[in-house]
Amino acid sequence: MKIYQLLAAIGFSALLMTSCAVHDPFADRMEIGQVLPTVDWQQNSTLVKAGAYATFKAQYYTSEERTLDHSEVWALIKREQSSAATSKLTTGLSYTKTFALTDTVRSAQKLASYPHSLAEWDGHEYTLNDSFPTSRTLAPVMWNNPETWDQEKFDSYYPAEFAQEFVDHMVNVLTKDSLYYNDLRNIYINYAFTAEQFQAMNAKYGVEFPTETETGKKSDAWFAGDEVDHYYYTTVTTDGVLVYHEIAAETDAPQGVNVYPVYKSSPWLFSRYSDDTGGKITTVRTQYMPYWKELISQIPFTDWIYNTADKNYAVSFNRQYYLEPDFRVYDTEGKVGITSDNKEVTLN
Repeated sequence: MKIYQLLAAIGFSALLMTSCAVHDPFADRMEIGQVLPTVDWQQNSTLVKAGAYATFKAQYYTSEERTLDHSEVWALIKREQSSAATSKLTTGLSYTKTFALTDTVRSAQKLASYPHSLAEWDGHEYTLNDSFPTSRTLAPVMWNNPETWDQEKFDSYYPAEFAQEFVDHMVNVLTKDSLYYNDLRNIYINYAFTAEQFQAMNAKYGVEFPTETETGKKSDAWFAGDEVDHYYYTTVTTDGVLVYHEIAAETDAPQGVNVYPVYKSSPWLFSRYSDDTGGKITTVRTQYMPYWKELISQIPFTDWIYNTADKNYAVSFNRQYYLEPDFRVYDTEGKVGITSDNKEVTLN
């Protein structure tokens, strides 16, 4: 008997739950749409000068048994900024490093409050024509192609690692291989390296490269002529690696291999005839590339980006602030109605 009673109780509970899903007595007693103030607004402008006021027209109402108290404008502040720097020390290697950031600099906070007495009843709803303030500190910031370098501005606008990452990229690409051979040569010839820098590098790497600082003399030092100096042939390892063998005379080559000339050039260069191209190819010898890598690593970031033609630094920084506002109406019980059709305000 107790089992039947238990089953009956379970069945009654299930029926009650099903019935509640169809007929909710609590929902029937609620005044849907009237518990909270009903509110709407029209923003007159989505572009406002920082420090000026943004105007609006708001409409709101509530049920007869509730009393309206005041309204407020709240806003979240969003920031968007972008920064870039472009290399001007090279022509073949074109490089621009960029950085972009979008974040919330302040969560939603109250900007203004309006007593309900300011609103006018039009027979259907209350209307409020007013404005809310913006901050002058949120004005856009631009720093583009300055003629004079300002390290403090750069440090405040760009990530801390930006400059070093820029330099590292330029150095690594230029010295990875000889793809940008002409750029590397032009940097050596045209950049104002000091004799002390060349001397220190020679001592460290045990070489006797020129220490001249005049552009013309450096141009003469880095050369690849047409006079044959010696010869070379190639073999391929079991791993598929192409190996160059340099020999003094053609007769020094093994039987059956193709022999090609190596032209007279600077000691750090390998200038050779290529049967693939039908012409001369000049590259930096692999064993000397660390020398050039360390040498150009000493060029500061600002020299990489200085535009000698326009006499300025190839950087650009832009910061823009936005408000994401909403309008809120409170009754005397603290109930609040909030607008949903809000438009972002750009501060200029």
